[in-house]
Amino acid sequence: MTLLSRSTAHLSRWSNPVAAMMLIGASAAFSTSAHADPADFQAMPGLWKITLHTIKDGHAGALTVKWKCFYDGADPWTTFVDPVQSEANCARSGEHRTSTALAWKTTCGAHAGHGRIALDSPQHYTGEVALDGQASLQVEGQRYAACTGPAD
Repeated sequence: MTLLSRSTAHLSRWSNPVAAMMLIGASAAFSTSAHADPADFQAMPGLWKITLHTIKDGHAGALTVKWKCFYDGADPWTTFVDPVQSEANCARSGEHRTSTALAWKTTCGAHAGHGRIALDSPQHYTGEVALDGQASLQVEGQRYAACTGPAD
């Protein structure tokens, strides 16, 4: 029996629909999308400069810069989204994460909207927060260096 015929012989057992459904169910049970591992987020650990631009009536307003260390295995929501949310004094809910993006719903007083940041490389991201259908905050993050200690 050749290698090809041996490998195709094993495929015949997956033609059973019940076995296929069991395999799909088992893979869904172990899916990482429900409980994403912080280490799966593709941002490079280190010292990040987070630049926040407020937008008012369609025009750029105040500029705020925050520095934050991101460690291997750290929660990306804490590092990359909390500085954005605290700047606007907003509450976050409905989080969704992939390996290169964070998206959430936000409520700021009587205003509701959504936010999103997306990595375009392991060392850079851009994003925005929109309230009531209008952009209210633009954000950019850039990794600058390794973190040197716990106080970073």
